Amino acid sequence: MDKNFDIADCIVALIQGVATQEQVTRLDAWLEEADENRRLFASLLDAFAYEQRRKKLGQLKLNESFENVRKERNRRVRLRNIRKIAVAASMLLLVTVGVTWLGKGDRDVVGHSLPTTEAGGRGRALLTLSTGERVVLSQQDTLLQSEEISIRVNRAGEAVYETKDSVAPSSTTYNIMEVPQGAEFHLTLGDGTKVWLNSGTKLRYPVKFTGDVRFVELNGEAYFDVKRDEALPFVVKTSRSEVMVLGTEFCVKDYVNQVNQTTLVSGSVSVKDFRGQSYVIVPGQQVCIDQDSSRVLDVETLYFTSWKDGYFMFDQATLERIMDELARWYNFDYFFANAEARNMMLTARIKKYDNIDTVLDILSRTGDIRFSRKGNTITIVSR
Repeated sequence: MDKNFDIADCIVALIQGVATQEQVTRLDAWLEEADENRRLFASLLDAFAYEQRRKKLGQLKLNESFENVRKERNRRVRLRNIRKIAVAASMLLLVTVGVTWLGKGDRDVVGHSLPTTEAGGRGRALLTLSTGERVVLSQQDTLLQSEEISIRVNRAGEAVYETKDSVAPSSTTYNIMEVPQGAEFHLTLGDGTKVWLNSGTKLRYPVKFTGDVRFVELNGEAYFDVKRDEALPFVVKTSRSEVMVLGTEFCVKDYVNQVNQTTLVSGSVSVKDFRGQSYVIVPGQQVCIDQDSSRVLDVETLYFTSWKDGYFMFDQATLERIMDELARWYNFDYFFANAEARNMMLTARIKKYDNIDTVLDILSRTGDIRFSRKGNTITIVSR
């Protein structure tokens, strides 16, 4: 895990009173590294203590508490040197112990009312069967059966394909799983491969794998945990790449107007781009494919796979990329009032909330940004 987020986790655990001895040791070592670390730690403890006093007395105005914390965290010189730690720790504090600040009181921290766009949540998808029948899947027990296969959707919202080995398929039949914006879905294919589908994703796959290759087609983003079978390679085809594996964990992203990415978590994969060039990567590497070139990068995989575990996670990402991710999940339109806001770089790890106002409120305090909303459109401007 990235050291900055590890330290943030240690700080949260310490405040909650659940820190292990190992976490305390790591935190002590970090505090000894620099005076700036000690000052930041003290300011975060002060902010937490302040909030506890505010809740106890119930007399201080929310806008005053916001202003006090914002002043403490926006010292330009210090943030220039330790922005990652400040953002990670403060966001985790807000998520874990400070969400009450964002109650039904005064939310107008940045001078505009923030949207309350709802997220659809996990466990929602549209399944198109080989017959053309379309079935809405949700988090409930569902059972679809045929002579060759049964499809069970359990209470956790996972679709599980169970093939009947005693029945030979008359031909290869395909299903299509479509996940709308604001939702995710998890399924287990007939060979035991697990797939997590992100918002706005479509996966076409055989009901039962036949032949000498396990072949699926992807539009959007999915995390694969492939059941190992050295005799039957697993191939993911997108609009710009083919990813071939035997058994491993990796994430493939292929949204329209975005860079195609294959990020490897474990094992080994071969990625062929649309020009016919092949790349073999190892864990911690990523193949990026765009219109002009293909390249291999060394990456921290958490930033590209955390969505399946309920987080938005960014490392020095442009605000434009962050808004792309949020818009896909919360289903809104947005535009930038100036180029400065579009290109602002931020580091963040934020839980997915029931509505977006909390997320935008946090983002507004990681940089000089403000948000306003008219209908289902969000405007972003740098201050």
